[in-house]
Amino acid sequence: MTATTGASETWQARISYELAAQLRDDAELLGLDGRTDIVKAALDLLHRHAAEERLARGVDHFYSGHDTPLPIGVRPARSNHGPDVTS
Repeated sequence: MTATTGASETWQARISYELAAQLRDDAELLGLDGRTDIVKAALDLLHRHAAEERLARGVDHFYSGHDTPLPIGVRPARSNHGPDVTS
């Protein structure tokens, strides 16, 4: 269910008692105060994850099948699985 009032929306979801208990424990650990803070934090994480995925897909599209360049100072992985020791 969603409800729109002015500049905001209310979203609701039914969750199991077990998940609710885990979320209350998580909220206490993270210093979140109540369900609203829990839901806002979860939605913020979801939104950040989606933004990272959009960025990664944009990079993939930009390079379209070519190797993505490594950042300055990063060497390509060796084909042998030995340690990469710099002298």
